[in-house]
Formats: sequence, C-alpha cells, structure tokens
Amino acid sequence: NVVFAKKQIVPTTVTIREADRTELFIRRHIEMPAGSRCCKLHTVDKRLIPEAFQSLAPHKVQYRLFSRQALINLLKSYRTRLNNNKHLDFDECMCLTDADYIKLTGFTRAQHAHTLSHIPPTSLKNSATRSARSALAYVLMKLKLGLSDSVLTSMVGVNSKRQMSRIINEARVAVTKHFVPRYLGLAHLTRQDVINKHTSSIANRLLTEG
Repeated sequence: NVVFAKKQIVPTTVTIREADRTELFIRRHIEMPAGSRCCKLHTVDKRLIPEAFQSLAPHKVQYRLFSRQALINLLKSYRTRLNNNKHLDFDECMCLTDADYIKLTGFTRAQHAHTLSHIPPTSLKNSATRSARSALAYVLMKLKLGLSDSVLTSMVGVNSKRQMSRIINEARVAVTKHFVPRYLGLAHLTRQDVINKHTSSIANRLLTEG
C-alpha cells in the first residue's frame, strides 16, 4: 500500500512592530517581547488589525522590572495617543476597524493599502502634517461622504481648510495618475480577459452565430 502524506502549509509570519506591542500593553495590559511574530493574515500593511488585538490572550502572568527609559518611552507613546485620540487617525492601526474604514472611505483596510501600493512615494510623499496613507483616506472620504474641506479639516485635525484642499488635490492627482488607469476602461485588460470574464452570453451569440 502507498500512503500519501499531506503537506502541511505553514503560513508566512511577520515581526510585530514596536508600535503595536506598545499599543497592546496600553490597551490590554499584555507585554509582548521584542521580536515576537504573528501570522501575516492578522496584519494589513505590516500592522496588526484591530480584530487581532482583541483576540490576543496572555500566555502567562509574571512580574517584570522596567528600565527608566522604557517607562519614559511608554509614557510618551501614551501621551501621543491621547493627543491624537480626538481626531480620526488612519495611521494608528487600533483607531479604526474594517467597518469604520468602509463607512468612511468605502474601502476596507486591505483595499486601502492595496490602492496605496500603486502610488509611488515620490508621487504622494509623507509630510510633517499628514502621511500618504492619511492623504488617500481624506480624498476617499470626500468622494464617499461629499464632505466640505472645512468639515474634513475638523474631523481629522488638519491645521486649516487651505491645507486640507492642498492635501486632497495632491492625493487626487496621484490616484488619477497611478491607480485609476489600472482599473478604468479596457486598457488594463487583455483581449482574452474580455472574452473570458466580460462577455455576456447574449454578446457571444450575437458575435459568434451567423
């Protein structure tokens, strides 16, 4: 008799970032050692998704001594999070869930990251006032919700309406140049794709039957 062994597929893992480990300690009182890894399925754009934060459970309870610098860094992170908590924050992974993303932008977190991946950093740069990720979110919010620049300014904490207008314009130009051509019209499809995936049965009959 021949026995076939089923090959076990090991999912790809990624190192959990320091920002996520700090957030986990603040929110859940769970301290995660540096270098800890998790399944890639629990991350989007290399950051833990909110659902992963909620599902984590402590492995064991033990006392630990923290250095003075570690406590200072923790307090700084906590202060930064409190200062940013009054506005929508698309850079902080725990602030918005997938459902929040869909309501605000029409995209899931993964779709948002996918859209951003098509835009090169030279076209939509990170700045002191906003990240490329946030800039994309602002223009998507404007498209979905029809909000004015002044309302968006208050919601996300940008300094002025003029600055928000500039951010939205930069993001719009970048999306139009690098993302839209890949998914609008037929230019991104091959002839075979059109035949196999985008031709109705009626069109097939009209074109193939004499």
